[in-house]
Amino acid sequence: MGYRRLLLTRWTRRDALAVLVVIVTVAFLTGVTLVVLAAGTQTTSIAKEYDAGGHATYYDSVEAARTHADGDALVLPVASVTKPDGTSTFVVGVSCRQAEKFRKGSQYSVPCPPDSGVSSGRVASKTTQHVEGTKGGETVRVHPRHSENAILPPYWYVAHESVVSDLGRTGAFVVERSGSGGASGAVSGSVPLRSALPFFLAGIRQVLTVLAITAAGTSVLVGITVYGVTRMHTEDRRRAIRVIRATGGEARRIVRLYGLRAGAITAAGTALGYAVGVVTTNVVVNAAIYLGVPTSLAIRVTPRTVTILLPLYAATVAVGAIAGVVAAWKVTRDSPVTSASRRRSSNDGANARLRGFLSRVRPLSLLDWRVLLPSVVPLAAFATVVILVASITGVVTPLVHPGGSTVTDPGASNPIASRVPAGYAAAIDRRGTEASPEILALDVHDGHPMVVRGVRFGSFANVSDATLVRGRRPHGPDEAVVGTDLARTLGLSTNDSVTLGGSTTPGLDRVKIVGEYAAPGPYDDQLLVSLPTARHLANVRPGNVQMVRTATRLEGTGTSASNGNASDGIAVVGVSAPAQVRQNASIPIRLQLQNLGSSQASRAVSVRVGDRNRTTTVSLDGGAQREVLVRLPAGRLGTERISVAGQRRTVRVVSGDAIEIRGLPDRAPPNTDPLVRVVDVSGNPVTNATVSGGNGRGGMKTGPNGTVRVHLGDSGPATIRATAGDRSATTTVRVSRSASRLPVGRLQVQPDRPTLLGRPTARLAVSNPWNETISRRVAVVSGSQRFTRNLTLGPGEQRTVTPQLDRRSPGSYAVTAAVDGRTIARTNYRVVGDDRVVSALANSGRSGGTGISRAITTAFGDLNLLIGVFVCLAGLMTVGSTTATVAYTVHSRRQVVGVHRATGASPLRILSLVLLDAITVGTVATILAFVVAVAAVSLLAEAGLLVLYGVRITPLLTPRVAASVVAGGIGVMCLSALLVAFALLRTPPDSLLSGYGATANPNAELGGDSNE
Repeated sequence: MGYRRLLLTRWTRRDALAVLVVIVTVAFLTGVTLVVLAAGTQTTSIAKEYDAGGHATYYDSVEAARTHADGDALVLPVASVTKPDGTSTFVVGVSCRQAEKFRKGSQYSVPCPPDSGVSSGRVASKTTQHVEGTKGGETVRVHPRHSENAILPPYWYVAHESVVSDLGRTGAFVVERSGSGGASGAVSGSVPLRSALPFFLAGIRQVLTVLAITAAGTSVLVGITVYGVTRMHTEDRRRAIRVIRATGGEARRIVRLYGLRAGAITAAGTALGYAVGVVTTNVVVNAAIYLGVPTSLAIRVTPRTVTILLPLYAATVAVGAIAGVVAAWKVTRDSPVTSASRRRSSNDGANARLRGFLSRVRPLSLLDWRVLLPSVVPLAAFATVVILVASITGVVTPLVHPGGSTVTDPGASNPIASRVPAGYAAAIDRRGTEASPEILALDVHDGHPMVVRGVRFGSFANVSDATLVRGRRPHGPDEAVVGTDLARTLGLSTNDSVTLGGSTTPGLDRVKIVGEYAAPGPYDDQLLVSLPTARHLANVRPGNVQMVRTATRLEGTGTSASNGNASDGIAVVGVSAPAQVRQNASIPIRLQLQNLGSSQASRAVSVRVGDRNRTTTVSLDGGAQREVLVRLPAGRLGTERISVAGQRRTVRVVSGDAIEIRGLPDRAPPNTDPLVRVVDVSGNPVTNATVSGGNGRGGMKTGPNGTVRVHLGDSGPATIRATAGDRSATTTVRVSRSASRLPVGRLQVQPDRPTLLGRPTARLAVSNPWNETISRRVAVVSGSQRFTRNLTLGPGEQRTVTPQLDRRSPGSYAVTAAVDGRTIARTNYRVVGDDRVVSALANSGRSGGTGISRAITTAFGDLNLLIGVFVCLAGLMTVGSTTATVAYTVHSRRQVVGVHRATGASPLRILSLVLLDAITVGTVATILAFVVAVAAVSLLAEAGLLVLYGVRITPLLTPRVAASVVAGGIGVMCLSALLVAFALLRTPPDSLLSGYGATANPNAELGGDSNE
């Protein structure tokens, strides 16, 4: 039948406009999906090496734990006890057999308990402590525990299950060897033992929820657009439809045909919108790369993208088809003989009364107030996008561009990998600036991502403007406070207990929420724990943190190189020199320099000894370190002062003929012949020196390398004497049958007085004084840092190991070298901190940034690029939708436009009238749209649907946001009206005056040419 082909295939320019609107709408949806999935893929790929691997669940009773545990799970009964200082901790019950079996079957370490009492990672030697359990108090023997990579915190006690029973069991943990790798583990309430990857997977699910809401909104826009175009088509062909019905055509068949027509229009726009969305997004990203905007996003269509987009496209086409059915039903529901006057009277209602009221208040020249309500929906979508972007920006801005400074390790690729001494905060505090040392850990709670931040609550509150709204401050590793927004998101409250997993390394902990705090921006979307707790979860050594934040921006105290400031990015972080040198020799001065900035820099460093001066120029890449050796001649006998970049050292100049004995052990077995080395004050060998042993034998002469073997007799002290001319030196060795043949160590730390910014290096020279080959395991220990190496040394052979030590807070620290548990060398060094440190930090390029900003840059590049893509696509979508809406009402007023044209109105006059009407209608429509958008966003936020990576997005409603929405809405309305007006101005006035639809051109109804 001809009318079927007419309704299905005869598409007009308005239908093409509808296709265009669907294109830009679907392009927006496609572009947002591609960017979101690319960002999610990027973050997931960064964290993919940190899969969950296993999970842990806490139960209130041991019986419940054993009921739910499978055969391979480890059940750990626990007793909650109170220590004398008032803090609480767990005593974990486990046997060595269970611990060893679990360790062999998994990648996790659980420490074995001591034979009696408990063990703790917080004590250095055996002690006793009184603890209170649910069954009363008990005094226990506490043994030191040095288990590495254990999933249990060092401040928990480990004991046999009988000790836990005696104290009173309060619950149990079930630790599974492997998990699903998801966000929450295998069962409800469990936590991943390593949460980095599950955190990002759970975050992506939240992002996809927001994306689904966006898809629903765009489908509504498509439906309204298709509905408007179909209404115009049915109005144009109303008389033809009545003829079809009067000659036997069924209403449902016509409705079905219009549904197919609308579905075809939507499908065509969807297919083209997919292509436009893919191309546009890639063009924006590639243009950003070409223009030098940093981005690491890789936009591509993956199988996962297809599985998400296809259902969205299907829903969009279905909505378009339904809109066509609804629009056609409004025409076909009347009887074929219904008069036009009766139809018009039936349309009188609330909408008509509203249009009449608005026409009386503010008459329009060319447009019609019928455009008002249809325009509200696309403008509401635009306002919603603006409010959401502003709200998300309001959350991200304090993280990316804080008002203060954030100090991180310049060489770290991301904040999780950053390590800086917590003493940085103390150095900054001494300058009168509040500073907060902090550690970030990624965690998951009941399948929802959660950011855990280790802090000192007082410092955090001062820096972040946080206030406690209920409860109290935390005390001890077992307590925490929760932000108000996070409490709403996860349903947490005071007195709740939360089980936590490790971040990038396997771990387990449990804290009790003792308070709730409020803070601006995203800072109240986090769980605040103690620094020891965060160190365990994030695998940070004691004394270190990941970052130090300040409330105000750090400022330097000067810019000259002489005062040690790193104004150009390079700081002198350490200076070392020997304690003494011989007269007329050169003084070796070692400088440790570091570029604290992110780009290459050069600096001229001046070194002064007395009245002698030497300048060296150093160039370093961003974040690089280098040791530079500068030599200056020694002067007169006595003390010489060394000055470098405001740092001072002293060196003693001694007579050049002094000698010393090296290489002898402190203890030696009887009847052995250790190797002796005789050197001068510069370490050069002394040839032909006479060395006398402790057994009364005659002297032996040193060879060309200054060495000779000396015989040691029976047990007792043995005095060794070296003589070279009128120079002599003596040393004493204890000869004992219990002594073993250990290597001899000589330990130094360079520089011996590093600053907070420097990482000193321990230099251990290990020599074998015995006449046989020895193999030993050598350990260099400084605080919690332990460096070990297996060495095999031949007779007289010497090896040097140079481990780099951690940055430390100001103070004095000991470094020891041990072989098989016996100390062979010991030394001390002092970390200094003063205004030079703060000046270097202030000028290092780290001020004004945060660890989070570096994470975002690492994962995505420039965040503005993402926001720009979203806003551009949303603007195109809104312009297309409002253009279709305006076209509908202008189409009904085309005869009025024709009258103005026929009576002499110029095109410019027509455009000005349309523009004035668009401003009037756009103002009212935008205000209504803003109210609708605020209500919609508020409802979504209240329902907990606007949560991204654990951060609740609160609608940001400021005068600036409102003004942006109103200005943008009016601008979009004016642009849409002008686009339609330009199309009308291309039509001759006689065509406009000839009417429209079937009344004026019956050929168009019957399938002939249309003047459209």
